[in-house]
Amino acid sequence: MVEARVIGGAIRLVAPNEGVYVLDLEGRPTFFEHGMRSYERGLSGLLVRKSWDGGRRIVEEVPGGERESLLEHVYGAVRRALEGAADEATRDALALAASRGIGWLREDERRFASLYMPISILPPDQYLSIVLQATVGCSYNKCSFCDFYRDRGYRAKDPREFEAHAREVREWLGAGAMLRGRIFLADANPLGAPRDYVLEYARIARETFPGRELFAFADYFSTRLTPSDYARLRSMGLRRVYIGLESGSREVLRVLNKPPEPRLAVRMARSLGEAGISRGLIVLVGAGGRGLWRRHVRETVDVIDSMDLGGDDLIFLSRLLVKPGSPYALAERDHMEARELDAQEREFEDELRSRGLRVAPYDIREAIYRSRRPAASCTRPRGPRRRRPAAYPSARLGPPPAPRPRAPSRRWWPCAR
Repeated sequence: MVEARVIGGAIRLVAPNEGVYVLDLEGRPTFFEHGMRSYERGLSGLLVRKSWDGGRRIVEEVPGGERESLLEHVYGAVRRALEGAADEATRDALALAASRGIGWLREDERRFASLYMPISILPPDQYLSIVLQATVGCSYNKCSFCDFYRDRGYRAKDPREFEAHAREVREWLGAGAMLRGRIFLADANPLGAPRDYVLEYARIARETFPGRELFAFADYFSTRLTPSDYARLRSMGLRRVYIGLESGSREVLRVLNKPPEPRLAVRMARSLGEAGISRGLIVLVGAGGRGLWRRHVRETVDVIDSMDLGGDDLIFLSRLLVKPGSPYALAERDHMEARELDAQEREFEDELRSRGLRVAPYDIREAIYRSRRPAASCTRPRGPRRRRPAAYPSARLGPPPAPRPRAPSRRWWPCAR
């Protein structure tokens, strides 16, 4: 017997002693627990498996053949649930999902690829957002540690092109949009587009997907919006802006080949706060290596102290992934080992939480809403006080207990609202 119900814009299935499955209302599998492991599927078709081995969390992409077998299993659970569905609304949703399958998913993934340039990165609390690409690429694109946008030039879409894109995304998502309660304006710096364009992006996004708040990345050194512009954007639904601070140390920023002007980040953060817009700051754990460890922590915390952050703001600690041969790897050779990254991350957490600030980890390898494939797998040690924003299945507070035989959880999957 598979229990099914429609809730929060999704179909939720519970199969005792088997698993929990969540699909959107178009029949796209989105999240499921099966065989003591959890799986998250992005709209691009990327399927990521998350599990624990001793004290380490393992994140890996599921390869093609196994991926299709798992998805077939999900649809099998849908068909079994349809046989016992009691109410009409649930039966209708299950009937549509049951009519889908691997062939339909492949076509849906091709449609995704036709609508988007690669979605290289999103903040971890935005994986269930409706992503609209207002700009393509990164206007700076020179950071020594980042290659997310090296495959494309930067341009800002004119409002007519953006409106056509938003409408096509709405048509493609269909009822699946009901699961996705936010709008994320991509790519790297949509707020750096011409002011009139930015205002039009906000208007079009909200008119195309009513009732949803807006979120976006922005850099602090090329965005030219004024405090009154931010106030207007807040009235148009802009809820949070994510700023890649990386470090408050000018010396570390030089190693990262990022403009060494943290005072500009302070100015931008204050302007956003005065407009009532939440700030999401991203700090790179390990930036600058061993030699700049202390300066990185001390000066970053000092800069954050100057921003007047509050309870609605978030600080994301993202471990620097050093790619061999990258400009950063060539410029800074004193890289930190895993245990040292653990220690620095704890330092940041202790310093920031002692100030009453909210801190969350940001592992870029867990991103699922993209069309570019990640590394095959990664592992991460279990930290003593790790917390994630409770807006996504992987955002549970703290590490899970050691695996043991149990019936599937009956909790509702916390979707981003």
